Amino acid sequence: MARQARLFIPDCPMVLELQGIGRQEVFQTREAFSLFHTQLPLSAAQEEVAIHAYCMVPAGALLMISAFEANSAGRFVQNLNRHFSPAVRQVQAVHSSALWEPRFKSTVVQPGLHSLKACLFVEQLAMRTAGAADLATYPWSSFAAHAGVVNEAWLSDLPVYWQLGNTPFERQSRYRQFSEQGVGESDFQALSQCLQKGWLWSDDAFCAQIQELANRPVRPRPRGRPAIKKQSTA
Repeated sequence: MARQARLFIPDCPMVLELQGIGRQEVFQTREAFSLFHTQLPLSAAQEEVAIHAYCMVPAGALLMISAFEANSAGRFVQNLNRHFSPAVRQVQAVHSSALWEPRFKSTVVQPGLHSLKACLFVEQLAMRTAGAADLATYPWSSFAAHAGVVNEAWLSDLPVYWQLGNTPFERQSRYRQFSEQGVGESDFQALSQCLQKGWLWSDDAFCAQIQELANRPVRPRPRGRPAIKKQSTA
């Protein structure tokens, strides 16, 4: 059976999950983290991809991007791997010929509040898997930039982030307040499932509206045959 195409919808951001092959730790040293962090904006510029959020932990990374073509996300990840993989072997031991799982996972996210929650979902990976107590001081996440702790001019702010306030200070303050609420359990589970399965994360209305713009079905089709409509005898 042919592999299903990666979901792409114009003007909708994507969350990508990159995992070390065989659950190996991709980032074992500070130098490894730094190499990947430095390469992110370079690969994004070369492949014309906008990066909205990122978080790196020893076992891999979550990235939130906007791509302008259906195959841009794949080219971006290939570019990252092409530059990062040989460089990281110079600073740490790599115990396999490949560094990453052969196919990264992805989901497309509805713009607006869904995308703001997805941004925080990406950044909170450090708390979920790396035990980070304070995201504002975690060096390998975009949260510090969104909260105004550091400046990373190469990040591309989501439209919904801009709507948080009229000044950078207002936006940063309100994003910090938003982060205190966290991502609710139902949203976390739904987004996680969409990421693992490659489906759209959105509300039902947006899902129905956007299907015609997508390159493939955005959600699983109902199982079984469609119900047969009875013809009226009147």
